[in-house]
Amino acid sequence: MNPAAKDAQLDFVRLSAEEPSSLYFEEFLRGGFSAWPASYQRRFPGLRTWTGVSGLKHSIRQLIDAPSDWQVLLASRSLSLVNLASSCMFRVCRNVLATDLSWPTYERDIEAKARRTGNRITTIPLRDDILYGGWTVDDVASHLASAFVEQQCDGLFLPAVDHLGIRLPVREIVEQIRERSELRFCFIDAAQAFCHVPLDDCLECADFVVAGSHKWMGAYLPTGIGFFGQQRSRTMIEHRVRHPSQSGCIDDPLLHFTEQIDSGGLDGHSETANLTSIFSCAGAVSHQIDAQNNVSTAEPLSFDQRLEQLPRPTTEWKPRQPNRSFRSRIVLFESQIPGSQLACPDAIRRTWLDSGCIVTGYPDGRARVSLPR
Repeated sequence: MNPAAKDAQLDFVRLSAEEPSSLYFEEFLRGGFSAWPASYQRRFPGLRTWTGVSGLKHSIRQLIDAPSDWQVLLASRSLSLVNLASSCMFRVCRNVLATDLSWPTYERDIEAKARRTGNRITTIPLRDDILYGGWTVDDVASHLASAFVEQQCDGLFLPAVDHLGIRLPVREIVEQIRERSELRFCFIDAAQAFCHVPLDDCLECADFVVAGSHKWMGAYLPTGIGFFGQQRSRTMIEHRVRHPSQSGCIDDPLLHFTEQIDSGGLDGHSETANLTSIFSCAGAVSHQIDAQNNVSTAEPLSFDQRLEQLPRPTTEWKPRQPNRSFRSRIVLFESQIPGSQLACPDAIRRTWLDSGCIVTGYPDGRARVSLPR
């Protein structure tokens, strides 16, 4: 959790305890910290990063260099936005191409949506070919484009970066698909990419991009963040946001509340929403923008140097690295000790923690490590 996010969270909790029914609160939600009386600003300085719902959306666009006319959605969890995007996707698509790199929770949700709407998901295995087969960007783009045509697909769901660190060449994949067939809707999961790698390719190609504040942004508290703005699908998505009952099981109080605040007025019948996460999100965004504006002039460490400096339990743990074009700051390590594939995830985590590194362990003798900047 970065410092600005922590300060915002703590002062919002104090505000809730000390001024639970402040007449200034709705004005504060809309206009931000500057709309408050000076006395409130002195009492709750940790909320200085709050610029209102509209201001937060503007800052998020600025953070990823998104077009100014793209819409930003804020929800209590990213799965609500996955529901929204898949609802739109299956309005225009009958068979969506996906890969085995998808986050399982998202994959299950989209598969369930496909079944309910009488549509299909076609899943193409990629991970082993990338990690062990030495595949290149051209191999992956060509393979997926061919599968898209052969399976008669018309939609696409991809992670920009998967949870084991593989960074997919989104632009190349979409370009090759469009050269051979019609792509009606492109949905990108950028949960592991947001504030980690540039999102230019995603914003250029996707109809909807979903991300979150609690991972690489450092807000700790989860806020789902959605982006859309392509002319061909914008009106459809906006309609679904404004009429959530038509979107099929999209029930997110924070999404409804922030959209009402941003559009000018509450309808008086909205469900109570937990607002803590958006203040933490605002603090994290501010911190990230400041970090971008104050980049050190010192020569940065290369990927290999950072990898070499990473503490690891023993030399038997080796990085499993794909072709350089697929790499991110997430690195997968595999134990070379015989029988290690039987090790439980908690044992792997404890082993790495003893050497000073927090990892995610997997039951097949793998550890997922996020490299520092």
